[in-house]
Amino acid sequence: MTAPLPPPERRLARRVLSWIQARPLSSLVLLVVVVAVLSSVIGAMRGPAVDRALVATVRRGDLSLHLRETGVLRPAQSLTYYSPLGGRDVAIVFLAPEGAHVGEGDLLARLDTTQLHVELDRATQARREMEIQLQLAEAERQEAIANLESVSDGEGAISEDEARVSVAMTEKKVARLRAEYEGLQPLLEKGFITREELDRAAFELEQAENDLKLARRKAEVLLQRTRPRDRERAKVQVAQRASQLANARARLAEAVTVEKMLRQAIDAASIYARRPGLVVYEDYLAASPRRKVRVGDRVTATQGIVTIPEVRRMLIDSSVREADVHRVRPELPVTIRIDAFPALGLTGRIMTVGTLARSSVDQRYDEKRFDLVVEVASTDADLRPEMTARIDILVGERRQVLLVPVNAVFDHDGALVANVIHGSRIEARPLELGAGDETYAEVLGGLTEGDQVTLIDIAAQAPPSSLPAPTSPESAGAPRRR
Repeated sequence: MTAPLPPPERRLARRVLSWIQARPLSSLVLLVVVVAVLSSVIGAMRGPAVDRALVATVRRGDLSLHLRETGVLRPAQSLTYYSPLGGRDVAIVFLAPEGAHVGEGDLLARLDTTQLHVELDRATQARREMEIQLQLAEAERQEAIANLESVSDGEGAISEDEARVSVAMTEKKVARLRAEYEGLQPLLEKGFITREELDRAAFELEQAENDLKLARRKAEVLLQRTRPRDRERAKVQVAQRASQLANARARLAEAVTVEKMLRQAIDAASIYARRPGLVVYEDYLAASPRRKVRVGDRVTATQGIVTIPEVRRMLIDSSVREADVHRVRPELPVTIRIDAFPALGLTGRIMTVGTLARSSVDQRYDEKRFDLVVEVASTDADLRPEMTARIDILVGERRQVLLVPVNAVFDHDGALVANVIHGSRIEARPLELGAGDETYAEVLGGLTEGDQVTLIDIAAQAPPSSLPAPTSPESAGAPRRR
C-alpha cells in the first residue's frame, strides 16, 4: 500500500489534475503526464536526499571537559653519587649493574683502596711513635716539676737555712771572741797574761770577723742571686717540658686523626645507596667520545659515578596552552597513560602550574605555553625516567546542557553553522557554542532540543537561493570552531 502524500504534495497533485482534466488528451497519455509531473514536482519539494546514518539529533546531556597533553616522566628525587675521596684519583673496581633496582643500603660502587691501606700502615706506625714520645715528654715534665720542687722546698731551701745558720753561728763566735779579747786586755796590764796570749786572742777575733763577712757574703749571694736564678731556671725547665708535652700530644692527636681519616676513607670507598631507586651510570668526562663510566675508570671527587632516581615517586613535566591555563590549577585530578605500557591506567594530580608563559627558542611567535608538573600516584609499575606520558585533565563538567556533535558544525564564510533538516529543505543555521570536547559541543544559541542536523555539509551544495544569508561571528555571537 502506498503511503499518503503530505498536505503540500496533495494540494499540488489536485492542481495538476485539474489542469490536465481541462485538456482533451487520451487516458494513457494523461496518466503518463500526471505521473511524470507529480514525480518531478514532489521530488523538487522534498529537497536533496539525506542518508539517515548521517543525521544526528540535538539533545540534552552531560558534558565532561578534558585537556589532553603530552609530557615526560622524571623522578621526584634523584641522587648522584661521587667519589668520596677528595683530592684522589682512584680506580673503580666494582659497579652495580646499570638498570638494576637497588634498595637502601645496597652496594653501588667500590673504589680501589690499595694506596689507602699503605698510607694507613704508615699512619699507624707514626701514631705509635707519637705515643712513645708523649710518654717521654710526660716523664721529662715530671722530672722538671720535681727539680722545681727541690729548688723551692727541698735542697735549695736547706742551703738557704744552712747559709743563715752559718751566719748566725759566725756572728755568735765573733761576739764570744770579742768578749774574750776585751776581757784579756785588763789582765795583760796586771801581768796575769802575756802579750803573746793577748795577740793570739786578737788574731782569733780577727779571723772570726773575716769568717763572718764571708758567711754574710755567701748568704747574700745565695739568697739574692743563686736561689732566685735556680728557681727561675727550674720554672723555665718545667715550662719547656710542658710545651714539649703539649707538642707531643698535638702530634699524637694529628697522627690519630690521620689514621682515623684513612680508615674512614677506606670505608667510604664502598658506596652504598641512601635511597631505593634505579641504577643509572653517569657519563665519563675524561673519555672522548663521551661514554658511560665502567669498572677500571679512574675518578675524582668531581666525577659522578652513578645516579639513583627514585622511580617509586615520579613526576610528569608537561605544559598547557596559554588559552587553557585558566582552566587548570593545583590538585586537579589527572588520568595518565604511558606509551610504554598502553594497558596501564595511572592517576595523579597537578602539583604546580608555571607562573610565566614560555615560547619556543627557535619560533618565538608560536603559541605560548605554561609549564605543568603532575605528580603520579604511587604504583608498582616499572616506570623509567624520560618515558612519554599522556595526561588527561578533567577541567569541568556541564549537567544537562544542549549538545550537538562537533561533526555537525561547519564554517560558512567565517560563521559557525549547523545544517538543520527543516521540513522539506535544509537550513544552514548560525550557532553560538560554549564549551566542548572532541565529540560534542555545548549549544548556547541557534538550535533547540530535537533538531535534526546533518553530519555532512549538504547545505553548502544547495543553490544559494535556498540558504539564509551568512551571519558574521560578531553578530551571531558564535566562537570560531577549534
